[in-house]
Amino acid sequence: MAGIVLAVLRILGFAVLIIFLLILIFLLLVLFCPIRYSFAGRVNDPEGSSEILHLDLKKDVSGLMEVTWLKGLVRAEASFDGKPCLEAKIFGISIPCSRLMKNMEKGKKGKEKKEEKKEEKKYSIDEKIEHVLKQVEKILVSIDDLIYVLNTERGYRTRQFLARVLLPPVLRLAPEEWGITGVVGLGDPARSAKVFSVQGLLYPVTAGHVAIGTEYELYRYDLSAASRGKIRTISLVSAVIRVFMYRDFRRMIKRIRRGPSASAENGSGHRGSIRKSNGNNNNSRKESAA
Repeated sequence: MAGIVLAVLRILGFAVLIIFLLILIFLLLVLFCPIRYSFAGRVNDPEGSSEILHLDLKKDVSGLMEVTWLKGLVRAEASFDGKPCLEAKIFGISIPCSRLMKNMEKGKKGKEKKEEKKEEKKYSIDEKIEHVLKQVEKILVSIDDLIYVLNTERGYRTRQFLARVLLPPVLRLAPEEWGITGVVGLGDPARSAKVFSVQGLLYPVTAGHVAIGTEYELYRYDLSAASRGKIRTISLVSAVIRVFMYRDFRRMIKRIRRGPSASAENGSGHRGSIRKSNGNNNNSRKESAA
């Protein structure tokens, strides 16, 4: 009996170990195997026109974006050639993304219609306007409080830390290879010549990547663009972990979540404290003058 129990425990132990190893391998793949992306777009306007808005988006504009992982074993494509299309494959198995998107859109439309009917029954136009104004006022107060928090000493230290930690991994998200070619016309020689001046200003960044000619008499937007790059998850994850481990960042987030009421405990917010300090300074000046 004891031998059977030990055998069962041994099998369970091996199963747990195998599951743990599979999870560890998956996490290592997610962290260290890069996600590759590519984009290609085209605006087809070979002849141009005397009208500034002459393009038909469904006929003249096309684009394709592709994201792959594990050498293409996981793949997603989003394309636009007259109509948007989304496709995804995991280990060669197709996922019906278009159907899911249609079902989600139908569900959203149904919910919006129901909410509109409820609102029409409950609220009048004046009440709706008052509700919108209150929401706008809350947003403005929150923005004002956010600016105040960011301008404090702790906010300044946090901004410096975020720029130092997050900027390098964000810059690594930029495409390794990219290019824009084509012809642009703005319907007038003077305006069209500005295309060259803009290219000259941006030459340190666009050298070897951008080659755009000009059409001097017509409006023309004949362009094609392509880019590709990769995203390393480990750099983003390590940056995010460093940010959340930073004490001032956590305290600042708590302060922002508490809202403007946190600074309104004494007086009328941080503006009230500023006014009080100004009033005290004025009183001291009057006393010294007396």
